Amino acid sequence: MKYYNKTAAWALCLTILLSAAVPTATAFAEVESSGVSDTTEAADETTEASGESAEMTSGDFKYIVDDDGNAHITACSSTAEELDIPESLDGVPVTEIDINAFMNCKPKKIAIHANIVYISAENPFAPCLTLEEITVDEDSEYFASVDGVLYSKDMKTLMHYPSSKKGDSFAIPEGVETVGTAAISDTPLKEIIIPDSVNTLNRHCFSFNANLTSIDMSGTSIAEIPVMAFVSCDNLTEVVFPDPLMSIGLAAFMNCKSLEEVTLPEQLYAIDQNAFMGTAMKTAVIPDSVQSIGYSAFGYDENENTVDGFTIVGAANSAAARYAKDTDDEYDYYNNFTFIERSAYERQLEHEALNAKQSGDFEYAVIDGEGYLTACTSMDGTVEVPSEIDGVTITAIYYGAFLSCGSKNIILPETVKTIGEGAFSEYAENITIPGGCTLIEGDEPFLRCHSLKSITVTDGDGEYSSQDGVLYNKDKSLLIAYPQACENTEFTVPDTVKEIAPSAFCYNDKIQKVEMTAVETIGDYAFEGCAALAEAKLPKSLKKVGQNAFLGCSAMKSIRVYDKVEYIGSYAFGYDYDEQLAMEIQNSGDETSGEMPYSVTEGFKMYVEKDSLAMQYATDCGIETVTDTVAVGEKNVDKTFLYVVLGALAAVILAIVGIVTGKTISKKKKAKAAAERKAKAAEKAREDKEENADEA
Repeated sequence: MKYYNKTAAWALCLTILLSAAVPTATAFAEVESSGVSDTTEAADETTEASGESAEMTSGDFKYIVDDDGNAHITACSSTAEELDIPESLDGVPVTEIDINAFMNCKPKKIAIHANIVYISAENPFAPCLTLEEITVDEDSEYFASVDGVLYSKDMKTLMHYPSSKKGDSFAIPEGVETVGTAAISDTPLKEIIIPDSVNTLNRHCFSFNANLTSIDMSGTSIAEIPVMAFVSCDNLTEVVFPDPLMSIGLAAFMNCKSLEEVTLPEQLYAIDQNAFMGTAMKTAVIPDSVQSIGYSAFGYDENENTVDGFTIVGAANSAAARYAKDTDDEYDYYNNFTFIERSAYERQLEHEALNAKQSGDFEYAVIDGEGYLTACTSMDGTVEVPSEIDGVTITAIYYGAFLSCGSKNIILPETVKTIGEGAFSEYAENITIPGGCTLIEGDEPFLRCHSLKSITVTDGDGEYSSQDGVLYNKDKSLLIAYPQACENTEFTVPDTVKEIAPSAFCYNDKIQKVEMTAVETIGDYAFEGCAALAEAKLPKSLKKVGQNAFLGCSAMKSIRVYDKVEYIGSYAFGYDYDEQLAMEIQNSGDETSGEMPYSVTEGFKMYVEKDSLAMQYATDCGIETVTDTVAVGEKNVDKTFLYVVLGALAAVILAIVGIVTGKTISKKKKAKAAAERKAKAAEKAREDKEENADEA
């Protein structure tokens, strides 16, 4: 019983393959299909409710009689090539054809009379592999035949295309909405054209068409590819899916052994068990929308053995990523496929298409007339990239060019103008960029450079500059990258800098203090993971703080945010990674809920102005706020206390000024009195002299 849950449906597949007859009541007892039309559905219900009489035989036919006194054909042993359905058996009118009616017949032509009101939706004609034509009496109210193909009377359901009908191409008529169970199965057709009107497929609808090479459903509104829809279409190489497709059913493309690749639609939700088992696929690119992938859906051969080197491409933490390593001990099921994120896979395909050439430790290619360094495998302590390789001038560095390079010091030539996104590896410690460089691609160009200590830009007329190992744009208005392994514990952002780029300081675990004086924008993830950062002095000029800007700054217990800030992204301040919460989210199985594994740092507080955006952010996040304070040096001082201190200080100053002023005035008065006395004495002496002169 160990494999039961995993292979129950697979057993059904094998039953069909071994019987060489597509649908049988026994093999598909667990897979129900809807009726052909509203009228036949009603008849179907009548059939299921009846059948109480014993099976009887009349000539080549077996039948039962329902409660209304009508015969249902249940089996036929005729060997005739032209088989007419009798209007009655033993005087009982024949009105219905059950699922196994023609299981043992090999007719080339079947004629259906007007009294037939119901034909099993499980398609009793599917086992008739010699059938070339089905005709229907024109007076039938429920069915019609066009060019030997059976339809519902309203032409909205295609019920059966004869397996041995001549021709290698068939266009389903416009207006058909449903392709019935095994409706076009085991035919010689090389081409089946599906009109835009089709919106529903039933199981086995196109199965066992060994000559079919392609199928295009792009114009339809089909939402589901049903069970075994294209099973064992041996030469099928191209499938174009409809955009509205939501699910691909059990073994839908199983044993389509020529099918090497498919492009799955972007809103696909589910891919069922064995869906692409036994195909020629080596890689499966899974849309981010997919939420479930069944056992052995990809990467298994027709014997359910894993395909060597199979690759799954998708988003991190997605159903695709889980499937790549999916295991189930109970059912002895273990996936160990290579998993690649989609962006990396797309770059890989681009790289393979470059036709790059090798020259020593370097690989290069010419793209649109420009010489690109596409790879460097040097393990020397210092690698200096030549300006020319095999006569090709290197003007650009390709995406990921140094990912396989173990050198600590990388020096690019002055001829380089463009550096691709993620060009450098985690081993690089010092990178020298030519002064003429005009473009470094990507918002986070050095994100994976965990060992990087400095970035140096030489003199030139390009778009970049450096100072003390930090990368800026030319006029230093944008700080692009502060090396992750820079060991300085404090950093003052230059006055020229107005913006800090996304992830600029992220994951530097040495920096403890950052001071900004003129910054207006702090980008997303700018200081994420700076675990030692305890103090960030934000300027009054700050207007925007991106999401996760200070996420994971576990040493930071407070921050002051001024009231000019107009935008604060989610988890910008006061949050840290929460391993317990992450485990709970993972164990809940609801990793698509949008909940992030972050919690407010214990004891964290924000110094804010009342009614400011910062105060609203803190309130919404449950972060403690402190208002009515002002920064004095390294301290936050209560404004009321400060006013009292300032008032007292002012009084003291006034008193001191009064004393000093009083003493000054006293001195001035004394000096004035002395001067007056001196003047009077002088005047008296002058008068006495004049008087003595007169007497003489």
